Amino acid sequence: MKASGLRDQGLTLREKRRLGLFAIAGLFGAPGAWLLQVILSETVSAEGCYSVSKPHAEPALPHLHGWLYGIGILAMLTAILCAAAAVYGFALLAGRERRAKARHVGEGSDPIPWRAREEERRKRFVALCSALIGCGFVVSLLFTGAAGLFVGTCSFWH
Repeated sequence: MKASGLRDQGLTLREKRRLGLFAIAGLFGAPGAWLLQVILSETVSAEGCYSVSKPHAEPALPHLHGWLYGIGILAMLTAILCAAAAVYGFALLAGRERRAKARHVGEGSDPIPWRAREEERRKRFVALCSALIGCGFVVSLLFTGAAGLFVGTCSFWH
């Protein structure tokens, strides 16, 4: 039985593409959501709290805190979806690998060629990195959002 590890796992071209999208979501979607949240929040805060050379006593924009919370919530939802997709991709690969190993436990020799095993390991490594990065940026969005709760809308950061 000379099948590659991916065929042995039953990955179709569509599944490979989907796993690639899951990895991209975790590697770029969650960090992108955090970066956009920081950029937008800082820009909106700067416009609402500062004139050219001196800070305002209170926000110039009505409902500034609502805008900031809204931006944070949208970023958090986006990051959670991206991280969940990345974790799902990793779990899908890990589960298929466990099932493939369980099928070949009784056989004497390893039916999966060396190159196919290396390809599996690379895909699993990328999926793991994607899941960890996605979840890490969800945590960073929690901390960034918590800063808005503890510091006033137009207060100074010391």
